[in-house]
Amino acid sequence: MCGIFGLVSSSGNLFASRKRALKLLRSFYVLSESRGKEASGAALLIRNRIDVVKAPVRGRHFLDLPQAAMIAEAFAEAIVTRQPFAFMGHTRMVTNGGGHIHGNNQPVLRDGLVAIHNGIIVNDKDLWLENPHDVRALEVDTEAMLMLLSKHLKAGVSLAEGVSQAMASLQGANSLAVMSTMHDGIVLTTSNGSMFFVKDVMSGVVAFASERSILEKLVTRSLYCFASLQPSMIQQLLPGSSVSIPLISSLGRQAGIETMDIEVLPSEVSRSITDHPTTNALSSSIGTNTSRLKEIETLTEIDWASIKALRRCTRCILPETFPFIKFDSNGVCNFCNAHRPRTLNGEASFREFLSGVKRSDGRPEVLFPISGGRDSCYGLHKLVKDFGVKPVAYTYDWGMVTDLARRNISRLCGALGIEHVLISADIAKKREYIRKNVAAWLKSPHLGTIPLFMAGDKQFFYYANMLKDEMGLGGTVFSMNPLERTDFKMGFCGIDESYHKEKHYDPKFLHKLRLGAFYAAQFIKNPAYINKSLMDSAFAYFSYYLIPKDYISMFDYLPWIEQEVESVLKNQYDWEMSPDTNSTWRIGDGTAAFYNYIYLKVVGFSENDTFRSNQIREGLMDRDAAMERIHEDNHPRAQSIAWYFDMIGLDALDAIKIINRIKH
Repeated sequence: MCGIFGLVSSSGNLFASRKRALKLLRSFYVLSESRGKEASGAALLIRNRIDVVKAPVRGRHFLDLPQAAMIAEAFAEAIVTRQPFAFMGHTRMVTNGGGHIHGNNQPVLRDGLVAIHNGIIVNDKDLWLENPHDVRALEVDTEAMLMLLSKHLKAGVSLAEGVSQAMASLQGANSLAVMSTMHDGIVLTTSNGSMFFVKDVMSGVVAFASERSILEKLVTRSLYCFASLQPSMIQQLLPGSSVSIPLISSLGRQAGIETMDIEVLPSEVSRSITDHPTTNALSSSIGTNTSRLKEIETLTEIDWASIKALRRCTRCILPETFPFIKFDSNGVCNFCNAHRPRTLNGEASFREFLSGVKRSDGRPEVLFPISGGRDSCYGLHKLVKDFGVKPVAYTYDWGMVTDLARRNISRLCGALGIEHVLISADIAKKREYIRKNVAAWLKSPHLGTIPLFMAGDKQFFYYANMLKDEMGLGGTVFSMNPLERTDFKMGFCGIDESYHKEKHYDPKFLHKLRLGAFYAAQFIKNPAYINKSLMDSAFAYFSYYLIPKDYISMFDYLPWIEQEVESVLKNQYDWEMSPDTNSTWRIGDGTAAFYNYIYLKVVGFSENDTFRSNQIREGLMDRDAAMERIHEDNHPRAQSIAWYFDMIGLDALDAIKIINRIKH
């Protein structure tokens, strides 16, 4: 989930310019911050000490801090004076451990060890319970790995062996770079292949990064110490392996985790750690107190009797409040009468596509977007296990991807050994945009403008296209569930989307224009929408409706069976459920609980009703079972609603009171 990178030089023989050295360092931070913009850090091992600096600022601003500038100058001094050094840097997207607490940010320090970490250790709580005599000092999950590593080192193993043994106890997709006060150089390790390195024989430098593209950009531009390199020289650290990069010799061999070794400096050489905090640690953390949660639960009570009294289609379960619905003399809705059963393209056609993107060099073959939801997680399992494809998993984190979703992504990518590329938006800005649009909506609520709350995630498609081309992949494979059509959202804008569509993400061009006109009219009626988020929303419209979507969807070829999806995830991957619902759908989406409450409260149905209706039409569920399920699935999720408002910085109670006053 984060960007990690570094340089190790046994001779310092890079170039003689301090200015160019600093420019190289800044380039690493700028190129890596797409993976996280909430905090940055650095660690420099030189002579007899390790200096560490970290701060809750984005990478491009990190080196401007006085303490970080000190490390940068020491880095440059080592280069021009040809001293051996090891440097590692980090750009963080906050997952475990709030970024406002200094110790949680990366690099993480414990017991004379310094580590930078990309990923999520999904079993970190269990590891602390299994080691009750070790005191946990931080919230961040990285500390659990350092706790285990420290125990192994005390047993007398080398640093690389200790790293390998500690990694064997971790669950999830995790990549780390580790320094020690008593060992020389850096050890790199990964469980899913999100680590790349390159060595320049002429300069004696080894560079590493969490993405191949970061190193490729430095190499292809012939920047700095990499002028003699070619992109083909970049190596991937394979899942389950480690590499030792000592200062006193050349690059250690790449091998499996059981055969790693590292040369240890004589015991009289002691390295000290100096940690330079740039902000005071805060004791507060975002949370939801019990009394407030009970208030939300009380306010979100639903009049189930009125919803039950709504007239519904006698074949599916859509109610009379559904946009553009009509019933025939038998009570069957126009959506059921117009329905054409889906015809799958078949497994043979899917395999034919995959055979066209196969590679013989071991490089990834396709891009596979993964949100942390059930369908994308199951789709990744199926693509790897059943079809033997080597994908790169991709996530666009726009600030409403929940920690639960991130942990489930880590479970799948770690277990399958799949490289995961995460593009992180400026999450603070994205949440500010959501806050402004929700606040504007509350001034003049209209069901048609609710999708503005989710506008910030639509750049997902733009970056998917960019990554596929940048990484030279043969295609993009989605695992969208075709039964998740939510055309009623455009229906509330006055646009009838009930016609048959080949791709449910691709409405008619005329309807796209009408949608744009609808939003323009709403912005004129409610000028509060004309705020800082406007350009981001325009980019979202462009990304979602106007750019080409050159992808194939797995479930246009293969059957989607809910019971199989849930069984595989729960039984094979210990897939995590949300504590406030028994449903497996939409639990990784931080916005869904709130907007579905609005729909349910005002018109008596939600996305769950449309999804179950589509299952009925496809013969995957009978009507009585669907009616039972929507009553359970539609139950308001107070805990998730509270989280949503905590993240965007609005008062949940005030918002719910406004929604409850809307004419139902």
